[in-house]
Amino acid sequence: MPAASDSLIPIRHYRKLFPVVRSKAWLNHASQGTLSDRVVKAVADFAREHAEGGLSVESEGQLYARVRGAVARFINAHPSEIAFTKNVPDALNIVAHGLAWAPRNRVIVSDQEFPANVYPWLNLVSTGVEAVVVPSKAGRVPIEAVIDALDYRTRLVALSWVEFYTGYRNDIRAIADACHEAGALLCVDAIQGLGAIRFDVRKLDVDMVATSSHKWLLGPAGVGWMYCRRELLDQLGVCFIGQNSVERTISQSFLDYERPLWRDARKFESGVHNQLGLVGLEASLSLLTEVGMERIEARIKELSGIVAAGLADRGYKVIGTRQGDQWSGIVSFASDTFSAEDLRERLASANVVVSLRESVVRVCTHFYNDEEDIARLFRALPPRG
Repeated sequence: MPAASDSLIPIRHYRKLFPVVRSKAWLNHASQGTLSDRVVKAVADFAREHAEGGLSVESEGQLYARVRGAVARFINAHPSEIAFTKNVPDALNIVAHGLAWAPRNRVIVSDQEFPANVYPWLNLVSTGVEAVVVPSKAGRVPIEAVIDALDYRTRLVALSWVEFYTGYRNDIRAIADACHEAGALLCVDAIQGLGAIRFDVRKLDVDMVATSSHKWLLGPAGVGWMYCRRELLDQLGVCFIGQNSVERTISQSFLDYERPLWRDARKFESGVHNQLGLVGLEASLSLLTEVGMERIEARIKELSGIVAAGLADRGYKVIGTRQGDQWSGIVSFASDTFSAEDLRERLASANVVVSLRESVVRVCTHFYNDEEDIARLFRALPPRG
């Protein structure tokens, strides 16, 4: 990915690609990202081509291969390790029901997880799997608590890279090391960080990753993907199977029901994909790569830091921590005087878009936001929290 350089287009120039800035300060990327003109054009062009009969089985396969490659490059994976899904729960259920579980095996989660990363594991309890919930402390998941919960029965740890309402970023590499030392796997829900912060599956040494495209990745809803380390693909069985799960070329008969499964992550893809979504995802990844994830991460850190400091200066309680690498693009806050709903309504009336989670207000800046968006936030809030 491009690094910061004087030869690159200044990051502020990309703001004009996002129509939302003409009417709103969109600070809600942890809930729903916005679409750039490039994504809209790519999807519209594809839809027009479809309408005019320009699609074929060959072009469909080329699309899948291109986007699979783009996704793999974005997280430093190999295309064979990528399977397209609808969303995060879709991917996590593939893992939950694909692993071979023994009676009394354990899966570890935290009490800070979004339900998407809890229900797939709780659904295993009836089969004899034990779900262990690690308690949080002051909005963070103590790594020592995760490590203490590991034992010889632990099959898998399922954690978010960034927790959805506190914005706390878990030390994924340290947790991965502890898991592997204990003989356990690490499955990461990366949706609240991908597109905002650099993520390298090799450096972090994760085993499985689930994500979707409609938040920080600034892509369409209904298209996601999962990563599974190549060495683990044979350990993950296929629970949902269809015509796309098996090896077949265009010239081979569909009436041959003895076709073998793909030997890579494509075996988890049962049928036709969300092609419009994949086209939009390809365009969004292209834009993020052009801007450069190093620059995007630095800009989000800068803007979210301004938000956090400004809220604290005005007497609001900032939830979570921004120490070291624990920061993220999520800044959540509360007031001793005003309810979260009241604050959200004040902001909405000023066309400042945020979200509510667990009785706090969540503010999430992206690289195309600017200081004026943050100024609008502060002007719309009561001057003292």
